[in-house]
Amino acid sequence: MICRRGFRSCLSRWWWILLPVVVGVVAGCGGPKRTPPLVTDSSAPAPVRPPVRRAPGAPVLIRVGLATGESQAELTTTGVVLLLTGDGRRQVARLTGPASLSLVSGADGLHWRSGFRSGEASLLFVHSLDPANLLSWQGRTYRGEILVLAAAEGLTLVNVVELEEYLRGVVPWEIGRPGPEASAAVEAQAVAARTYTISHLGERSDLGFDVWADVRDQVYKGARDEDEVGNRAIERTVGLVLRAGSEEITAYYCSTCGGRTSNVAEVWPRPGAPYLRSHEDRIGGGEPFCAGSRHYRWEVTWSAAELERILTRTLPEYLTYVAAAPRAAWAGKPFTLPGRGGGTNRLGRLLGLEIVQRTTSGRVARLDVATDAGTYHVRGDRVRWVLQLPGPDAGILKSAWFDLEVTTTDNGRLQSVTARGRGFGHGVGMCQTGALAMARSGYSCAQILAHYYPGARLEPLEPR
Repeated sequence: MICRRGFRSCLSRWWWILLPVVVGVVAGCGGPKRTPPLVTDSSAPAPVRPPVRRAPGAPVLIRVGLATGESQAELTTTGVVLLLTGDGRRQVARLTGPASLSLVSGADGLHWRSGFRSGEASLLFVHSLDPANLLSWQGRTYRGEILVLAAAEGLTLVNVVELEEYLRGVVPWEIGRPGPEASAAVEAQAVAARTYTISHLGERSDLGFDVWADVRDQVYKGARDEDEVGNRAIERTVGLVLRAGSEEITAYYCSTCGGRTSNVAEVWPRPGAPYLRSHEDRIGGGEPFCAGSRHYRWEVTWSAAELERILTRTLPEYLTYVAAAPRAAWAGKPFTLPGRGGGTNRLGRLLGLEIVQRTTSGRVARLDVATDAGTYHVRGDRVRWVLQLPGPDAGILKSAWFDLEVTTTDNGRLQSVTARGRGFGHGVGMCQTGALAMARSGYSCAQILAHYYPGARLEPLEPR
């Protein structure tokens, strides 16, 4: 997010893959069949699809944005690397490791230096001749190539890496290292991460890459601390993605849904999708699958002074965020007068907070924040960015699924605000702690995916 014998031995036996009809009829994805099929309408037999193998020498390459706006950077290598430039990848230098490569942003492009050798370029590929020789930057090692782009605001560093190797640096950092007893959930995470990546190819091309290496897309830490269970899960699901229609789905996932997933269109300014609709995180009766998470229930309290300091920064940031289309149409009117003056960037005293509207799942759809300047109307999941946690670098609120308790002094001044909530994350798509609980209860990878992405089909990745 199935096969436990590897791509060569399992996917080649394509007659096992009847995924659009029966959940779990994938080698190694056996287990109790307690969920609906991946495609709910099974009245007619689905065509059997042979596996699509990637052509040798034509892997799916992912461009991962490691950093932007860097004034300088230093890469190190222990083996032989080539420095290539231009669209034609013209070789400008060959470095024999161990070597250090210094890169500096200049007005006329990037300047590189290694030992007594130096040069200038607008872009530079750092290519290792031996795939086993990993490149290092800021204490992290990376497979594949490092692409360095020069821009007016500084250097952009991009790791160009094969899809399956990229996943080795994503899966353990997204779902953790739960051990072999939860391997079905790790496999589901591998499929979800692979699908999310494919669906985002080219989306950030204006920045020079496909996905960020952090929570803006998926947490990616290169070849650092790879996990054996995670690597096996990637191998067992190699090339498998989730589709709806002819396209890979946008396979969002979060830590803990709190007992019910979210409708994507109520969380962000994005169109709705049947596979990202709100539903309970359970099958039949009993507690939600994620009920055992430490994030299932939580509470946080701000003093009035603390919350005023936070909102002085986050409310103007929210107005900037929703000013761009299509967010503006989705968010509606973000600010209302009258107030006591001061303007939207000088909110003054915090007067009160009110949850005005909730989503289908019970999360906050609109939060009104009354201040001296006027009333701010905060929409969807952005309430988490506005109601940031107290304390330095404490981060955003865990979830938008919460109730508020506001206390005031005898003269009516705000004294404190307490949020009592459930879940961790946006709640869209797969609930990771729920998936882990399902795996430990005997559900298969395919059944987990069917539960969290209803109606999506599990299929081999088409050649690209």
